[in-house]
Amino acid sequence: MARRRKRTDKTSGWMPAVIFNSLLILTPVIAAQVLGAAFSGASFSESPAIEAIDQTRRNIDAAFASFAPRNPGDRYEFWYDVVDRELGERDMAAAHGFLLAAPEMLDKKDVRGLMAAADSERLSRADERLTAAALRKLPTAISLKYEQTQVSARVLDTQVEEGPETIAEESTGNAADADGVGGPEVEVAAPGVSEEARFRLLGNFQDLAENSERWLHGDRIDTIALKMTAIGLIEAESSDGVSDANIRAASILKSALRSRRLTDEFRTYLTARVNAALPDDKLRPALSTALGQLATTEVRTERVKAAFTGAIDQRGLLRLEDDLEQIDRIGTLTSPTAAITLIEQAEDSADLRRIRLIAEAGGDRAVALVKQSGTAALRVADTGVHWTMHMVLQVMGMTLSAVAMLFVTWSTLRRNIKFRRRHHGPLPG
Repeated sequence: MARRRKRTDKTSGWMPAVIFNSLLILTPVIAAQVLGAAFSGASFSESPAIEAIDQTRRNIDAAFASFAPRNPGDRYEFWYDVVDRELGERDMAAAHGFLLAAPEMLDKKDVRGLMAAADSERLSRADERLTAAALRKLPTAISLKYEQTQVSARVLDTQVEEGPETIAEESTGNAADADGVGGPEVEVAAPGVSEEARFRLLGNFQDLAENSERWLHGDRIDTIALKMTAIGLIEAESSDGVSDANIRAASILKSALRSRRLTDEFRTYLTARVNAALPDDKLRPALSTALGQLATTEVRTERVKAAFTGAIDQRGLLRLEDDLEQIDRIGTLTSPTAAITLIEQAEDSADLRRIRLIAEAGGDRAVALVKQSGTAALRVADTGVHWTMHMVLQVMGMTLSAVAMLFVTWSTLRRNIKFRRRHHGPLPG
């Protein structure tokens, strides 16, 4: 009996130590996973919550306030200088963003007058009232320059909608597309553009067939632009809203590729996504078969169309469409041209979601923020803690581990006190 009690005492002595040490290792691991999931870029959801938008908007306002000079007397001149700078670069979105940021950048006395003027406007939206009031606060020469630049931008949008020669000539079949150089810097559809105009922006299947043949023969062809064009043209034959969004996003990406405004990291990421949607090992043999026999232009075009359609990997396309959705939303919240300025800062899908969140929170303010601070602007995106069932279970596990550690600690101290009293008498005091 004494031997059995001694064995039990030994067991009860080392078991709590094993449990405690295991929990000591396990708890920090679970805590790191919870923090990583809560605050990493992976937690930026595809559709940001209202709390994330509100917090990001507060961060945007604080960022604009930090741009302004410390001396209140210099703030007004600094503000209209940055507006004039963006007008000089014909960046209407950024100029408009700085107009909307006036309450954060100007002196308190100027802000009171500005907000009073905005409240007196009869426009429906708060941003429209603020823009009208800020325009009147600009020096006359700059406000006139703003209005003239705005009119020019509207004329350009009208030309795009009507399909001018410069747009009609843009296709995947011209020489500029071969090496990604030349042509207009931005060739994307403005809001409200007809299906026919969007189709011309992507070229047509005959251009795609000619470029595909050149690609097979080893000519200099931007493969990613070629595949993006194919995806856009195939999507153009569908009339659902998802396809329209993909077409707009493909046009934005194609323009960004042609003007070489994507980071190397994002181009590598995009290349992997596009190649997963249209893998070479399926596409090349299909195109070789389609273009390997003599046929009329119409027949060859149909064969190339069928080759691209048959080579699409649906799972890869779905992953690519997740990114296309983000890009289309960014363009909708700002403009196609502004969307290129914003995604120019991205390196991966997490950055895309950050940019989407900033655009949701600030609209054209996001463009002005990026023009002023570059990639640092992405740090204002604040999604908070995005709770998922997996995270809830992890937090519950971490809590149970912490409670278990406290229980083991308390049990060990209690046992040690009893042991000390049994062998050494009561504790002094």
